Amino acid sequence: MISHPIARGRGALIALAVFCTMVGFALGALAASGESMVVVPRTGANFVPLDAANPASARIAVLRGDPVTGPSAMLMQFGKATGRLHVHTSDYQLVVLEGTMKHWAAGQTEADTPPLELGSYWYQPGNEAHADSCLTESCLMFISWAGKRDGRLAEPQ
Repeated sequence: MISHPIARGRGALIALAVFCTMVGFALGALAASGESMVVVPRTGANFVPLDAANPASARIAVLRGDPVTGPSAMLMQFGKATGRLHVHTSDYQLVVLEGTMKHWAAGQTEADTPPLELGSYWYQPGNEAHADSCLTESCLMFISWAGKRDGRLAEPQ
């Protein structure tokens, strides 16, 4: 559960500022597209397994849009794990809300990348191989997808 930002200190305030900026951009895009405002309280986020056949897999809570067709915004949560190189068709933006993660591109190693804590941000262009790891017991992220949310393992280098 996300604790109150003041209790988390400066990092939480940075995370909140980044998150609010992303929400502001998203709301601007919604206004331009004619869509209605969307508000989802944290307690109203409906998390479901990303892989229905594996209930212990990463879980997502869709906040806006349809990840199958895109664009969309979601929360994603998963436990401690080392990721594998993979690609998505669409660009996405991500903010770490809980936990510590690493994110790296093909040609880099996890050891070469800095830990990304509360408030950290990355933009990932579509069709570029990358991997992500959760270094703590649980990681929670806000992700905004420019198009459909898909994923496949990257071709071996």
